[in-house]
Amino acid sequence: MAWHKLGRVYCADGFADWAQHSFMTPVPVQMSADVIRLYGGMRDDAGISRIGWVDLDAHNPLRVIAVCDAPALDLGEPGMFDDNGVILGDVIRTSEAELRMYYVGFQLVEKAKFLAFTGVAISDASGTRFDRVFPTPVLDRAPEALFINALHSIAQTETGFRAWISCGQRWQDINGRIYPQYNCWTVPSEDGLHFDMRDAVKIMDVNEAEYRIGRPRANRLADGSFELRVTSDTFDKHYSSHLAHSKDGIVFQRSDEVELPRGAPGDWDAEMTCYPARIDTPTGRSYLFYNGNNMGETGVGVAEWQAEA
Repeated sequence: MAWHKLGRVYCADGFADWAQHSFMTPVPVQMSADVIRLYGGMRDDAGISRIGWVDLDAHNPLRVIAVCDAPALDLGEPGMFDDNGVILGDVIRTSEAELRMYYVGFQLVEKAKFLAFTGVAISDASGTRFDRVFPTPVLDRAPEALFINALHSIAQTETGFRAWISCGQRWQDINGRIYPQYNCWTVPSEDGLHFDMRDAVKIMDVNEAEYRIGRPRANRLADGSFELRVTSDTFDKHYSSHLAHSKDGIVFQRSDEVELPRGAPGDWDAEMTCYPARIDTPTGRSYLFYNGNNMGETGVGVAEWQAEA
């Protein structure tokens, strides 16, 4: 068995001022037996992201059924932590009547490239529009997360919730450009709304060739163990995704397995296959959505778990 690429699903094409290009950090949600809603960040001409969605045929995820006509989550008010862009995050169903979105808000400051912290918003069962629960971050600045504290997946557990997050502590100058350095952590929460970073545990750090590794997406498997997919960047600017395994969701063993090789030269994913997000459907089919070049500027694609030919 292996992941087989099916093709590119969607990329914003300028249908609105706020959606000129991109579909970043995809998050799939099963809305019904026949529909997968894919949330992602669409960018305007200035490169600022707002969260939108597309509905896909769960039996043929290359078929787009509907596209949002307005952001599911727009920018925060001027001066707030999320006033210069929002990306996902995760979306989970907390009840039959409510969806909860965890998102990463960006703010520009004078003496650093940006700050990025985590907010929470909720929607009714339709998942069309989300309203902020708090005006302030639920994962804010901490000793382990001086510049970035970004939740990328969360799951309910026997004792509450467990989140997998990226924490950024410093900056890296590569050929005259400044990039954030970050690594992967996990933190528990009783209600999924209040987190104590004193309980956070580092689960994955960079190797000698890397300066950042993040967007940890965890999936609990049928046997109770966990998969974790992360994306790293190297000093020679080689962006790639990696798979790790864990029995408890805390201690992970990283592998060198390449699940999604890059596309052919000139393809939409020739330079990157990054930010993978898995969904297992009620029909037994499993899909892996992922971003292409320039961290999703060329859109989002999908692979299916299939028997190898």
